[in-house]
Amino acid sequence: MVSAIRDLQGYRREPVAKAPPPQESQKPAAAIAPSRPFPWGKTLRASLGGGLLLALGFGALQAWDWVRQPALMPIATIHIEGLSSKIPVYRINRAIAPFLGQGFLWVNLTQVRDALQQVPWVANADVRRVWPDRIAIDLQGVQPVARWLGGAGEVLGKDGKVYPVPANEIPQQLPALFGPADAGLQMLQERQKLDQTLAPLHLQVRALELDPRGGWRCILSNGVRLVLGREKIMEGVQRWVSVAPEIKQYLVPGASMDLRYNNGFAVALPEAASTSVSEGSAAPRSERK
Repeated sequence: MVSAIRDLQGYRREPVAKAPPPQESQKPAAAIAPSRPFPWGKTLRASLGGGLLLALGFGALQAWDWVRQPALMPIATIHIEGLSSKIPVYRINRAIAPFLGQGFLWVNLTQVRDALQQVPWVANADVRRVWPDRIAIDLQGVQPVARWLGGAGEVLGKDGKVYPVPANEIPQQLPALFGPADAGLQMLQERQKLDQTLAPLHLQVRALELDPRGGWRCILSNGVRLVLGREKIMEGVQRWVSVAPEIKQYLVPGASMDLRYNNGFAVALPEAASTSVSEGSAAPRSERK
């Protein structure tokens, strides 16, 4: 018994190894990035660049305002071609006066041209800059060929356009045209044909009218009125021209002659007496079906 106890006392117990704790599923810890210093140099350069751009933009704006000043390059001379008794210089000066203060560089030439073309008797205006300080104006006057609507303030130009002009400046010797607003060129061409047809009688058309229904009438230089109708106008006038020398007693101012018949015409004298000058159909051709 004693020996057993001694054996037990001399026995050294080996330490028992402990089992490792169970591994938990965890992600590896992220590495902590080292701190970086603030980029003062880059920020300073960006700030300086932005400030420089703002300064340049402001300077450019100031320079633009300075360049736009009319006093920088004023208009020194205005050269005008095409003045006449109907286009006096005072009318031109009055038209362009509102634009002269804009200066040479910034004067609106289109607006100047539009203003000039509103001046009476100006058909067209060419406006251009001549460096360094001159404005050149070339005017084309209206070439009137007829008094439009009797000359109550408008004339028909050679180009067939209607131009407003002072009524007291319209030459009275011009023929008068009465018709729709868009028929000016057509009426001008028709009048020229009539004048050529009437040339053997040394007569011209003094007034020509086109009514809304398409009927033509005219008054000749001897005061005789011709009713021409709507169709075959020149044929009727040619027949009348061939007979007119034989009926001189009827060619008096105020007489009216209806040429709308196929083979003749009718005459109404100033005292309202009517007579048949030659045989023909009983009704005018423009009224026949």
